Amino acid sequence: MDAPVKFRTAASPGTVPVDPYRAFIFPNNIRELRRRAGYQKLIGLSHRLPGLTYIRLSKIERGEVTARAHELIEVAGVLGVAPDALLLDVDAPGFSIEDWATPFVNMPMLDLERERFAVLLAAAVRHLRSSDRALTIQAIGERHGIAPVNLSRIENAQRSFEEWNAPTRLAIAELFGTPSEAALRARIDQLHRAGELDPWMSAVSDPDERLRRTRERIAGLHAELRGEAAGAPTAPATIATVGDPAATIPVRGIAGPDGLVLDQETGERIPPPPGCGAQVIALRLCRATLGAGLPGQAILFIDPDRYPVAGGLAAVREPRGFRILAVAAGMDG
Repeated sequence: MDAPVKFRTAASPGTVPVDPYRAFIFPNNIRELRRRAGYQKLIGLSHRLPGLTYIRLSKIERGEVTARAHELIEVAGVLGVAPDALLLDVDAPGFSIEDWATPFVNMPMLDLERERFAVLLAAAVRHLRSSDRALTIQAIGERHGIAPVNLSRIENAQRSFEEWNAPTRLAIAELFGTPSEAALRARIDQLHRAGELDPWMSAVSDPDERLRRTRERIAGLHAELRGEAAGAPTAPATIATVGDPAATIPVRGIAGPDGLVLDQETGERIPPPPGCGAQVIALRLCRATLGAGLPGQAILFIDPDRYPVAGGLAAVREPRGFRILAVAAGMDG
């Protein structure tokens, strides 16, 4: 693999800061400790972690998303290390994000012009939404057909404009009230020249800002793992299950028509897995779900305190019960 490009663009007024490592918000030791434990491929570790989807685990290891404390505990348990051993000190002598990211990227292929416009577009979307409070995530989805996951990627410059498919590029142009991609580029260039995007660009693609946020995330996880998260935002209440017979929840789920799982109690009770929120629901699926993936008698824990992730499952509540769906992401997100 070619050596990574080591550079940063100055964030002086009027320039566009291009941080080629902006996607790596959570550098960590998981890859190194996984390989040291004998798991040369991530899929091998994933098979030992039924509570984590492969896609979620991959994004955590690659530093693209921040792990939750209970996820670190699960991974560390399989690897036989302390959970905080998975965390990196980004201020340690010798650490560089360029070296850490080398296994995951081929930076010499970076297209600076595309990167520059991706950052400008991200800043422009943030500027637009801040100036029009009616442009909520839901409104943008309904009016312009831009899914929340794609809007997040646009606002964080996680994909160049050219990588989006034609309908998405047109939807972005329409979001700005422009009839074409050329008009969109002219509009964003106008905003940039007027200095209206400057307040937003550092949040999108400034290496110092990325590092500051990474420090905060890692410090918060250290504190949470120690049980000393004083002053931090309160985490969702969880249910204690060890040694507490009362800390069980009823199992729901009666087979309904057209694949629906009716919201009725079965008379059983079961302790939920550690880390579940206080609103967790235990749902018996009643029939084989998603091909051979889940047997008919499997119990699915539905936790409203968590967001669905690609590769996982989601439960949609209907008037009489639940419908179980697979969460997937296509080429356009």
